[in-house]
Amino acid sequence: MKFFLCFFIFLGFIFPPASFASHIELSECVEIAHCVREEWDVNSIEQPFNEIKEIIENSPRSVIVKQDENYLHAEVTSKWMKYVDDLEVSFVPEFSKLIVRSESRVGESDLGVNQKRVDLLKLKLF
Repeated sequence: MKFFLCFFIFLGFIFPPASFASHIELSECVEIAHCVREEWDVNSIEQPFNEIKEIIENSPRSVIVKQDENYLHAEVTSKWMKYVDDLEVSFVPEFSKLIVRSESRVGESDLGVNQKRVDLLKLKLF
């Protein structure tokens, strides 16, 4: 019994819970034909994470499926074909940066939809 307790305590140090992290690191884009990842400096915005959350909540066909203090994951469904894209935002308060990633789940190309989505978020935020 002591072995298992020590083992789980040890694992807690190696893999700390997400609450210890100030943000979630978003993956780089592997296939740029249907993925966009950008980092934005948000020094001039008082509550950048709350503002971008509100923008996403008010975007058509967008549903936030996971959220914590500095991270959110939304699913955005296309109007015609009903494809689902993943939109992730991670806020790094120590550096006043927002990291935004939008990626299609299927297909070889997104015809620029993810870049347009990220550009529109940026336009509304700034």
